[in-house]
This record gives sequence, C-alpha cells and structure tokens, in this order.
Amino acid sequence: MKEIRRFLSEWIDRMGALYVAVSLGPDWRYPDESATTKVIQEAVLPVAKEKGVPFALMVGVKRQINPRLRLAGDGVGKADIGSVARICAENPGNKFLVTMLSRENQHEVAVAARKLRNMMLFGCWWFLNNPSLIEEITRMRMELLGTSFVPQHSDARVLDQVIYKWEHSRGIIAKVMKDKFCDLAGTGWKVTREEVKRTAEGYLGGNFEGFLSAGM
Repeated sequence: MKEIRRFLSEWIDRMGALYVAVSLGPDWRYPDESATTKVIQEAVLPVAKEKGVPFALMVGVKRQINPRLRLAGDGVGKADIGSVARICAENPGNKFLVTMLSRENQHEVAVAARKLRNMMLFGCWWFLNNPSLIEEITRMRMELLGTSFVPQHSDARVLDQVIYKWEHSRGIIAKVMKDKFCDLAGTGWKVTREEVKRTAEGYLGGNFEGFLSAGM
C-alpha cells in the first residue's frame, strides 16, 4: 500500500492531475473484503485527500460480454447506488466525481448527489452519449441539481470522438437551458443576459472548477 500511495502521489504531481479516476463494473460494492476496497481505502482516498483532488468513480461497465470483439466487446449493467452513497458519506473529507453508465441509474444517483455535498455528477458516459439520452439526463439533472453538476466531459477512447461529442452536447445543453430559463421567466423571474452567460460558463467548466476549490 505504501508503494501504491507513492506511485499515485508522484504521478498526480508529474501530470498536474485535476482528479484521479477508476472504471468499475456494475457488481462493484463498497465496502467489502475485496482488493479493490482495500486499495481504495488505504491508498487512493488518502492520497486524493492529501493532494486535494477528487476521486472520479465511473461505474457500470461490463467488460468483454463478447470477447471476440476485444475492446469493442464491453457492455453495460445497472450498478448499486448504495455503494456510491456510502463511499461519499463515509469519507466527507474527500471529493467525488461520479458518472454512471446505465440509464436506469440516473435518477437515483442524481437524488444521492442532492444529499451529499462532496459528490458531483459529471458527463454522459459512453453508451449514454446519444442525443436523446443526453437531453433526457441533462433535463433531469437541471431539475434536481440546478447548476451543481457537469453536463458533459471529454472522455473518449478514440480522440476524434471528442469533436462530435461536443458538437451535439453543446447544442443539447443550450436547448435545455433555453427551456428552463423560459420556465423561470414564466414564473415572473426576470432573466438577464448575465445570468444566462454565468450559467453557461458554469456548465462548460466553471461548476467543475468551483467544486475543485470548494472546502469540505
């Protein structure tokens, strides 16, 4: 464990890392007696806390459901939100970025994020990177979380995918923002250009930066 902590600490410094991340299967449980829990508890969380970087949990990938497809053979499964909530609640001095791969997990994890101030949802990962799902999930998150989430992120196995990912994501985020500001205006709220600009800047980076700098 000492060597793992040294490795993580040195590479966080060398890369200037803003967070550390892990991809986990839908069968991941926390805590349990596994090596995964041991490494998280005794190495990852202490180093992340010391360095002041969030631990990003990317949960729900089923590896190699069709091994003949190799890297393209991964699938998706519904994960346990209780494990996500427990790791955040039991480690209030750490910050957690969370994204779930299954559509079925999205509402429950958004509710959990409302209750845990050290947890921030981010992105529409992998199999959720479809325009119809991005819109559905972004609307639900705006309604439940306001501006305390990151709508999309630049994760991509193939670098060129970042281009089209952001082209359609920006349009969808703008569309949902427009609808929500119209809803606000309908209640009598006077929407200003500055408010719209501030909200857009938050969704496209500022919310993440604020989460990094916030005290726990």
